[in-house]
Amino acid sequence: MLKTEKLRGRTGAARLLAATILAGSLSVVATLAQGVELTLWAPPTFTPTAGLPAVADAYKDLYDRFQAEQPDITLKFEILPNGTEALQQLLTAATAGNLPDLAVLDGFWIARLVETGKLQPLDEMWPAEARAAFYPQAVDAVTFEGKVYAAWFHNAWRGLFYRPSVMAELGYTEPPKNWDEFVAFGEKAKAAGKSAVMLPASGTELTALHMLSMFWGLGGNLVDDTGKPVFFDGANRAALEQVYALYREMVAKGMMPLDVSTMDESAIRPFFYSGETASVAQSSSAVTQMYADVPDLKGDLGAYSYPLPGGAQASPILVGWTYGIFADDPERKAAAWAFVDFVLKPENLGKLNAAAGHLPIVQSIWDQDFYNNDPLMQQFKAIFDTGAMRARPNVPIYPTITNAWALQMAEVLAGNITPAQAVDNARDQVMTEYDRMSSR
Repeated sequence: MLKTEKLRGRTGAARLLAATILAGSLSVVATLAQGVELTLWAPPTFTPTAGLPAVADAYKDLYDRFQAEQPDITLKFEILPNGTEALQQLLTAATAGNLPDLAVLDGFWIARLVETGKLQPLDEMWPAEARAAFYPQAVDAVTFEGKVYAAWFHNAWRGLFYRPSVMAELGYTEPPKNWDEFVAFGEKAKAAGKSAVMLPASGTELTALHMLSMFWGLGGNLVDDTGKPVFFDGANRAALEQVYALYREMVAKGMMPLDVSTMDESAIRPFFYSGETASVAQSSSAVTQMYADVPDLKGDLGAYSYPLPGGAQASPILVGWTYGIFADDPERKAAAWAFVDFVLKPENLGKLNAAAGHLPIVQSIWDQDFYNNDPLMQQFKAIFDTGAMRARPNVPIYPTITNAWALQMAEVLAGNITPAQAVDNARDQVMTEYDRMSSR
């Protein structure tokens, strides 16, 4: 249970938001003598309680400046749990009628939350000319029946990371570009006592995100134009079976250890740090954490897309977090938008993005010093400048699909089921839920 404590004796109506840790739980509250008090739900990563000091300081500074600019708005925030547990908390709160005024929401939750009828459209407050500064995919992904329901504030690329120094030791000046080159790279890595790669393969959304980039690159589609799942039909089935087969081949050929079947992205990073794997699948959002963990990675870290058979190119995915507003009272809704609008200003959002190492979703932020002068960030920008970025389908069945995909992976890697059986199992799980949702 989250506990709160009000802070008194400050100069002015309300000043700095302060953290209170009580009985193992965390909440941050500011008080205001008069005006509007807002409740924000957010994962700790997007608050002054973030684990990385640079990120925590950036949010603390942001909240200080917002409070100075809007002294009649009190911002009280409470910490959301990680993962899909947070989505379930929001859905339960929607049913119970105790949602916050606004929240930080994973992009793929928006479709489910729109279904509740509680998430408020932003169009009247967020004019089209302001939205035009954002990547179009980031706006389209949260638009339903012509209305925009959330504001995206960063993106994360997922692919393979490597040390150029290690590549050089293995005889490479650049990473492999296709599957045949990747298999040959795997043999060289094995000869040097390393795994070629480690990808997360536990039964979570993170596993599915890496799979999805490959699946799209191989020509697959998750759903049709009506939102009905089609990943198990025709060319889509062939693409998904091939993704499972590639994972299995990496294990079978000794390019990747079977142990990844129980690991997420954070669990496999230490193997990259120690040099036990020559490359590792990660999110660009982990770069700042990686530099904090191993400072000498800075200047010796590169990224490349998953090598695929037949010259196919993996698709970068629009993955990130958004701000959504649940308050329907006009005054509270306007106050909530005042905060979101403050966050979205390029001069403010750019500082948050840079502190966390997030990829900008506002195009002008790429021109700010941190992004313009960092070779790795410029590498990420080149990937997105290809125009191939795709957003996860904004359909309510999406979380069920990726959950079903990921849950099959451990059995595929162990050789207990074939890729075809994995697709069938995922289909059965998804269509049971799809039929249930369609009958409501």
